Amino acid sequence: MNLELEQKLWEAGKQEQAYRKEIWYKIIDSLLDDFHQLVGQDFHRDPEIKLNIENPNSPSFGRWIWTDEKGEFPLSVTWSAFIGGDIIGTGESGDTFHVSILLFLFDTTGNNRLRLKTGESFLSFAFEKQSNNNGHWRSLGSCQDEWGEWENLG
Repeated sequence: MNLELEQKLWEAGKQEQAYRKEIWYKIIDSLLDDFHQLVGQDFHRDPEIKLNIENPNSPSFGRWIWTDEKGEFPLSVTWSAFIGGDIIGTGESGDTFHVSILLFLFDTTGNNRLRLKTGESFLSFAFEKQSNNNGHWRSLGSCQDEWGEWENLG
C-alpha cells in the first residue's frame, strides 16, 4: 500500500479536520490494490463508495467489490466482498482505524452462495498494522454471520 496513504489511514480520526473525500477514495483504492496483490485475481469495484466523514473523530467507509459472474470452468466460484473501515476502541492504547473485507463465495452454475455445514458463510480478511507500523492483509478464515447481517445476500 502507498506508505503516505497508509499513514493517513492509521491517523484517521485523530486530527481536528476530516480528510476530504478525494483522500478517502485514494486510501480505499490503495487498500484494494493491495488486496488485489494478495488474492491474485481481478475484480470490479463499485463506483459508489459509502463514506461517512462528517465527524472527523469517527470516519467510516464501505464499498462492494466482485469478480465476473461467469467462471472459466464448471467448478469455478465467483465472489463478492464488502470492504469496510471505521474507528474501533482498543482500550489503553486508544482508538485505531480498522479495515476488514468480508468475502462471499458463489458457485457459477447456479449462483448459489456457498456455506459450510457448520454455519460459516463468508471469509474474513483484516488489514492490520504491524510493529513496524506497516499494514498487511491477514486472512481470518471462515466466519459465521452471528447477527444475520448478510443472510439476504445471494
